[in-house]
Amino acid sequence: MSASITGEVAGHASNLLMDIKPGYMLGAKPRHQAMGHVLGIIAGGLVSVPVFYLVMFNYDIANLTSEALPMPAAVIWRAVAEVLTKGLSFLHPTAIWAMAIGALIGILFEVLRTVTKGKFFISGVGMGLAFVIPFNTCLSMFLGGFFFWAVDKIAKNEEGFWKKIVGKNVETICAGIIAGGALMGIVVMLISQLIK
Repeated sequence: MSASITGEVAGHASNLLMDIKPGYMLGAKPRHQAMGHVLGIIAGGLVSVPVFYLVMFNYDIANLTSEALPMPAAVIWRAVAEVLTKGLSFLHPTAIWAMAIGALIGILFEVLRTVTKGKFFISGVGMGLAFVIPFNTCLSMFLGGFFFWAVDKIAKNEEGFWKKIVGKNVETICAGIIAGGALMGIVVMLISQLIK
């Protein structure tokens, strides 16, 4: 539990720091963003606690790999906590080999990216994420990336709709789609619980 909480706090802190750059690109001052984060904490607490209890009493949350409510992040942090409490000897030898190979490949990708000045086409972060998130999420990210790459290559008119509106607002469009998808997921889950 301690490992999970520590990891989640570190992850959320880094996410909040990463929000500063896109917010600045959209014209928001860091002070306003900090105020937004505080308001988000309050609003999130008021919404997420009732939603959590509504979901908790309707699903088997003890089964972290169930089809009805998969929780890949919880599975990852449970594994981290088990390794921290029981040591590497707890892992199967093939898992230790897989970790070593994965670390070496990640380092190789980063070295290649640095040597080629960012032109190496495989992202180490993307590859790592692909192993821990569901396929439909990976596919959505690939399709989105491919769409914006195609817009950049095909659209020639710098003042046209595709270059000016779509090509120059990639972060904003993606953030809107992600936020909209997350909100709709919550709405769909609440509706499905209320109409049972």
